[in-house]
Order: sequence, then structure tokens, then C-alpha cells
Amino acid sequence: MQVLLVSAGDVAIEAGLRFARAGDQVTGWRRNSAKLPTSFTGQDVDLLQPASWPQFNPETEVVVFTPVPAARTVEAYTRSYLEVAKELVSRLKVQAPQLRRFIYVSSSAVSGGGEGEWIDESTEVAPNRPTSQVLADTEQVLLDSGLPVTILRASGIYGPGRNHLINQVRDASARTPLESHWTNRIHRDDLAQAIVHSAALDETGTQIYMVTDNEPAQIGEIYTFLAQQLSLPVPQQATEPAVRRAANRRIRNDKLLATGFTLQFPGYREGYRSVLAGESTRHA
Repeated sequence: MQVLLVSAGDVAIEAGLRFARAGDQVTGWRRNSAKLPTSFTGQDVDLLQPASWPQFNPETEVVVFTPVPAARTVEAYTRSYLEVAKELVSRLKVQAPQLRRFIYVSSSAVSGGGEGEWIDESTEVAPNRPTSQVLADTEQVLLDSGLPVTILRASGIYGPGRNHLINQVRDASARTPLESHWTNRIHRDDLAQAIVHSAALDETGTQIYMVTDNEPAQIGEIYTFLAQQLSLPVPQQATEPAVRRAANRRIRNDKLLATGFTLQFPGYREGYRSVLAGESTRHA
């Protein structure tokens, strides 16, 4: 099977390595393809300069789109997500006659909910930030494209090299919020495996899946767990409400699990133990 990774960063590379181990032919697009594994066919591609894009291999069957914006601005998101998606749709329709799956890694940030309730794929799309609206607009472009699209709405990605919460505990900047703050996590390796898994599903229509682990948790619980693992003091409670209210919802993953998908890290405890043990590495 011919697999193309469009914007081959950490998550896509991990997925690509899994495709390659299964015997698939993997091509990766990124600005500096020398950073890709030697098992991939690398192509130097600046996605923001579509005039310079190479032709798609006409035998391409699976495309994995995992955008990485240059900055956390609406303009950067629009260029990296929405405009690239439109260009991909236009070209794939002409150049990839054997395409059978286009996998877009989106974010649970497009979903509504904020009072601690459970949400899933059927929850109304209701982005609460301008950048999240761009992600939602990108989803809609792909859903309207007529291509065989699968959208994976990932929750908070953590894993090797993604140490934000760990660093907060280590530098004593972590604070347990006064208000409820449910958080949802997915380990990098489980997200990569979800990409590979969804490419193999026998689907006749478009599908959206929430990709998250089995255990939504209060952020304070995770801070406490990490402090215990690191033999550090448990973070203190905040003295006033957060200036910017975090998304406060619990995400169901039932639909993905019903396809036969199995999580390597079903909860944050298993995942963070692996991270702290250095059991995997972040890809360049």
C-alpha cells in the first residue's frame, strides 16, 4: 500500500513507522525530508508554497494530513490547515485515482461542552477560539469534498518530548484550579496507532472519531500523580479562578473502540509512567 504523510511531524512519523513495519510504502512530505526515517521516501515540500508541490504518486491509497502551524495565530492556522486542505482536495481528485482513505488529524477543540458533561462525535461543533474555528472549517471542507475522509479528533496529545504538565510540576508552577477542570489525554503512540487502524477500516462513508483515552481526569489529579512519581511536593491549590477558563468536558471514545481499536495506554497513569521511564522518543 502506498501511504503519503502530508506534513510529516512527530505523530505522522510514528504512524509512518508502523505502516512501514507492516510492509507499506511510505512517503513523507516536509520542508527538510532529511529528518525522516530512512525507511521512508522523503520529499522536500513547503506546504505553504503549493506551486512547488510535486505530483502525487497515482498509486497513493492513503493520505495522512497532520498540519503543524508555524504560529498559534488565526492566519497561521488558516494557511497551514484550511488553505492546504483545499489545495489537497483539488489535486487528489485529479492525481490520486486509487485513493481510498484521507485521514485528517483534527482536534477535540472543535467540539462544544464546557460544564463537565460527556461529549462524543454527535456533540454539536462549537469552537470557543478563533483557531479552533479554523480547524472546524477545515473539517467541513474535507467532509464536503467527496473524498473518502476520516477525521480523527484528538484530545490533548502527550508523550515523548511533550512534557508540559511534567515541567509544570517540576518547576513548581502547577496549581490545582479552584473550579472543575476535566482534561482528556491521548498518548502520541495511541494516536499514531489510531491513524494506522483507521486506514484499515472497511468504511463506505465519511467517519469522525474522537481519539482519547478511557479516563478523563481532573487536572489536579494528574498533577498529584506526577508529583508522586517525581517525588516532588503536590502542587498547591490556586488562590483565584483561572483568567482563561479551560475546556471542562469529558470525551467518550466508544465509537473508536467499537471498531476494534485497543489503547496501549488506557489512562494517564500508564501513559505518563511510560514517558517518565523514557520508553519512547520524539521524532525530529
